[in-house]
Amino acid sequence: MSAIKRLLVANRGEIACRVIRACKRLGIESVAVFSDADRHSQHVQQADMAVHIGGSAANESYLNAEAIIAAARKISADAIHPGYGFLSESTALISLCAQQDIIFVGPSVESIAAMGSKIEAKAIAQSLDIPTVPGYNGEAQDLETLLDQGHSIGFPLLIKASAGGGGKGMRIVHAAGEFEGALKQARQEALSAFGDDRVLLEKYIVRPRHIEVQLLGDHHGHVLHLLDRECSIQRNYQKVIEEAPVSHLDESVRQELFDCAVRLGQHLNYQGAGTVEFILDADSRAAYFLEMNTRLQVEHPTTEMVTGLDLVEWQIRVARGEPLAFTQDAIHANGHAIEARVNAEDPANDYLPEIGTITLYREPVAEGLRIDSGVAQGSEITPFYDSMVAKIIAHGGSRGLAAQRLLQGLNHFAIGGVKTNQEFLTSIITRPAFHQELSTQYLAQQFPNGWQPWGESMHAAIAAAACALQQETLHSADPLSGSPWQSMGAWRLTQLSGTPATSRLWLQSAAGLQEIRIQGRQGHYQVSLQEGQDEQVEWVSFPVLLYPPQLNSPQQSSGQWRVELEGTHRNLDIVIRDRHVSLSSPRLRRSYQFVGLEESQLGAVAGSKNAGNEVRAAMPGLVTDVLVQAGDVVSAGATAAVMEAMKLIHNLPCPVSGVVKEVRVAAGDKVEDGALLITIEPATED
Repeated sequence: MSAIKRLLVANRGEIACRVIRACKRLGIESVAVFSDADRHSQHVQQADMAVHIGGSAANESYLNAEAIIAAARKISADAIHPGYGFLSESTALISLCAQQDIIFVGPSVESIAAMGSKIEAKAIAQSLDIPTVPGYNGEAQDLETLLDQGHSIGFPLLIKASAGGGGKGMRIVHAAGEFEGALKQARQEALSAFGDDRVLLEKYIVRPRHIEVQLLGDHHGHVLHLLDRECSIQRNYQKVIEEAPVSHLDESVRQELFDCAVRLGQHLNYQGAGTVEFILDADSRAAYFLEMNTRLQVEHPTTEMVTGLDLVEWQIRVARGEPLAFTQDAIHANGHAIEARVNAEDPANDYLPEIGTITLYREPVAEGLRIDSGVAQGSEITPFYDSMVAKIIAHGGSRGLAAQRLLQGLNHFAIGGVKTNQEFLTSIITRPAFHQELSTQYLAQQFPNGWQPWGESMHAAIAAAACALQQETLHSADPLSGSPWQSMGAWRLTQLSGTPATSRLWLQSAAGLQEIRIQGRQGHYQVSLQEGQDEQVEWVSFPVLLYPPQLNSPQQSSGQWRVELEGTHRNLDIVIRDRHVSLSSPRLRRSYQFVGLEESQLGAVAGSKNAGNEVRAAMPGLVTDVLVQAGDVVSAGATAAVMEAMKLIHNLPCPVSGVVKEVRVAAGDKVEDGALLITIEPATED
């Protein structure tokens, strides 16, 4: 037995907080590490100690093994827990731990190395008679060889990063003509994320299910499975909803997956927590080994909820030499658990990641609910790391009860300041198809034209009315400062003559300024919104009645408001700072930025300069490729540049057809949100 009295958590955010909680239960002193961007983050505040390790970019801090080891030596840590992502499967970090006599909370370097390459992992599985997806996993990586192998496998096929996971470095290729371009992007993304651009090819299964088996092993030769999980609901190979155990699965297939996973774990003499992932063909019912993740999974709470085992606690106990205190026969599923990942992103805008300050944060509290989070009110969502805000996990005696509790939890999870995917998650689990057999095509089938939120105009009207009431309060508090006539755009003094007073606001959005007209006062409003463009402009109108809480100050208010709209009463969380309104309801979470008359006119002048011929950065990030140069003739929609932001690759299209006039960036440049990258001279009509 090795003593662990002080443990350093080599990670950030939600998983760092999760490990810190386990340390507290075990009486172990926890140490957080943090980058410049995370100096005030929750994991830093919750840990017993914290050490600064470098700059905001991950490769300057959380991906810097030497900095992690230096921090561990500085505070004399006995062990390092890597969490998931970052250095969780880094053989370099494990080797450095061994050199410094620091316990690595995870499997052996040999296990990680064997499973770290999808090519080698597939070969090991085949040697153990574990079925694998037909494909190519050879050492030759030149274009000609890969394309020849692609023809042999047949299209559609999948290009996958050998060293990666989480959907990075992965592309579906439907025809040979798409192969070279898809290979280039997959390699680029793999190199950026994992430092290794090798790929393998696999037959693309048209209707696959993604099923995984949780393993746990110790240093005494015991390897057990802790049941299975379904992770079929995915977007771009990123899991969205996960659950345990798997439903709609033949028991013979389930047992086959258990046997294959344990056989692989025993071959590796596996120690700690790991997950063996499989693809199940929903049509043929054939199951194939996909990969093994030699670390904790994001979705591990679902297994914890149904087995009653604390996986992080057992990772630590195994690392200090304890044998597993239970046998395979003792592992049974108690009910069902479903997890949803709440991300700061806009599903209605191609899932664009959000950055900003969380101005409102209140977790739901109810039976069968668990929230794993690394943020609080006032936390910053930065462009340097992934966009996860929290995980919400629901448990019930049946899958239906777990789904109902998850729905209620999502509806009562109040988050403001940044857009989240909560209403998108709600849409997923309320579809009838959610209770049928799932596949990785679920989102494409349920939302073939993309997902759009419910009630966008209605909530914008509520936000505008709340802003109007705030401006009235401001004027009442100080008649000489910030009056509605100045800040909102010429309220008309016609109320006493019998004509309703009207004010105007403009809502800022990516599409430009949307005009909003407001009639009424003191919480009783008729709000009209302009919708459509050009000749299709229409107006929609909503009667809004507001009952606000006690306002904090003339400039800022927050709390739960009661709103009556179209005869229906509801309670909403609303936060107002100047004319920035964050609104959270069970059906929608949005942040709205309003401008007054003067600002709107300035915006109109800026808009008249026609920014439609410019390619700009959608958010802060790194330019990884520039595909055009001055003088090129381009077509609207063609990719002009490629950016990496929040661990993902974003293609930036040409907004118009024409000739490239100026290119202001090169590959490797860091750019700010909205930075001008490329200008195009639009093609003239003959």
